[in-house]
Amino acid sequence: MSNQAYIFDMDGVLVNNCRYHVLAWRVFSKKHGFELTDEQVLEWMGAANRVYMERLLGRPVAEDELAAHLRIPDGLRAFLDRAHAADIPCGVATGAPQQNIDFILDGLDLRRDFRCVVDPSQYSHSKPAPDCYLRAAAHLGVAPENCTVFEDAVAGIQSAHAAGMRVVAITTTNPRATLQSAGADRIIDSFAEL
Repeated sequence: MSNQAYIFDMDGVLVNNCRYHVLAWRVFSKKHGFELTDEQVLEWMGAANRVYMERLLGRPVAEDELAAHLRIPDGLRAFLDRAHAADIPCGVATGAPQQNIDFILDGLDLRRDFRCVVDPSQYSHSKPAPDCYLRAAAHLGVAPENCTVFEDAVAGIQSAHAAGMRVVAITTTNPRATLQSAGADRIIDSFAEL
């Protein structure tokens, strides 16, 4: 049993796709007669898609359109390789639906890097509840206090802290000041900093 683990949120952490989520939500809201700001949309980040759908319904994006904009964040590949070399188990805990998980993890050849992938079918309460991160720690066989979570969203930071875990926040979705106010233990602009 390992005494340390890394757990990653997916959207905005493993793939820098936040601006496409924001754009879709803003376009949809405008079409339906109300205007959301980027800040309002970003407040929802980290929740399961079913929560997003309760608030906004967006147009579907073709896989080839989405794939043209997806990329692994700087330094992530080297960071994951170092974690594996140190025998630190890694997992994913996300609110994304299975088709998005498959598209991103398989499309970016990341699935092999994670011993577990926790999706909304495996827990009852979305972030900021701790359910997804506690489930991932259990799958990895590591006590919550020995897990470090990588997050980009305020609700995700709250979720990880509620689970008793440390949080490294990446500035792909929110500015440093927002992540600091949310209580991130460390803030990075890139995985290359680690």
